[in-house]
Amino acid sequence: FAIALLRPCLLPSLPLVWRLHQCWLLVGLSVAGPTRLTLHVERVTQTVRGPTVLVRNNTMPAMTTSRPTSAMIKLAADALQSLNPRLLPLPPPSTEQSGGRDVCFVNPTLLCKDLPDEIGMRGVISSWYISPERHVVEMVVVGFISVIALSMIVPRLSRYPTDCANQPDANSLRPPLLLRLLIGICFTLQIVYKLAGYPGKLYMMLMPCNVIWCLHFAHAFVPMSPNARHVLVQLCITYVGLPVVAIATPDLSDLTLPFEIEYFFLNHALLLVFPMYWICSAKVSMLPLAKRGESVLGNFVKWYSMACAIFALFYFVFVTPVAVYSGLNLNYMLSPPPNPGNVISGESFRLMSIGCCGALFFIMRFGALVGESLATAVLLKVRVSAGKGKKM
Repeated sequence: FAIALLRPCLLPSLPLVWRLHQCWLLVGLSVAGPTRLTLHVERVTQTVRGPTVLVRNNTMPAMTTSRPTSAMIKLAADALQSLNPRLLPLPPPSTEQSGGRDVCFVNPTLLCKDLPDEIGMRGVISSWYISPERHVVEMVVVGFISVIALSMIVPRLSRYPTDCANQPDANSLRPPLLLRLLIGICFTLQIVYKLAGYPGKLYMMLMPCNVIWCLHFAHAFVPMSPNARHVLVQLCITYVGLPVVAIATPDLSDLTLPFEIEYFFLNHALLLVFPMYWICSAKVSMLPLAKRGESVLGNFVKWYSMACAIFALFYFVFVTPVAVYSGLNLNYMLSPPPNPGNVISGESFRLMSIGCCGALFFIMRFGALVGESLATAVLLKVRVSAGKGKKM
């Protein structure tokens, strides 16, 4: 159903008004079709009678609906839920609360104390904190908006180095040898820590900062066009706020291997170095490329919107099903992250999170733009002053 409505939106041969009408129709049906689900969750203690464990710590949510749920959304929700029928309706408590009887998975029951690595896994267990129907709706709506945004932005991207004023060398954006070695070593250590951890920890490479490491690794070692390298660098600069947040509010619950916590801070700090190198070396600019004839505002909105659309599409549409399947709360797509005062919580926590990420991307890219503009103005003034001094 979604594809049938999405297809006319992307056909350039159709009038723009008709395409916008189809887009709006899909969003309206996606939001209005499903019900607003009210979860009533009762937390009580567990009891153990002989070998049988009676799970009462997280009872299944009772759902009340204000109108019938769309059959298509219900079918998609059932398919999503079938990826992992072992998930609880709420994540287990972060620390043991019932004398070794806390449950982490059902069908069959698995106590948290019996996890392969209880300390590391307990804080990253997936759950149905929000209903599968809600997940499907957000996947369709966010994915749809992201695809439409990318279809409008990508054809308008400037071409590197074609649109540059000085026509730089095609390999000018390839990282220097020292950076390539640093990226290779750090990326390899990251993979080693994931493989040596609890079962399935490699899925944690889908966390945002680890994905940025993947982008840097691809940029350094995968053959690609100069324009593709330029796009990767622009994305990494926009996402530089993510490691800043990770350092400021670290979640260290699953870091149990030797020196893993120290390496966590080191590799996140290094993620701040690479964007600074590209900007300070003047190999990449936050300003429009000279031959493009584009305004600073238009260039900013284009790259910022593209970064937000890719981030939202990747995590809502791709990572969410992987998080359900793996049983791990990847990028907190299934339940909220630890946050002061539990401000980000409730059934709309993912929308709150994407709003916070959008604001973070805006601040970081705007800061990089302002910093580069000021540096350019200062350098220009210095050159003019030096030129006047030589004439005198």
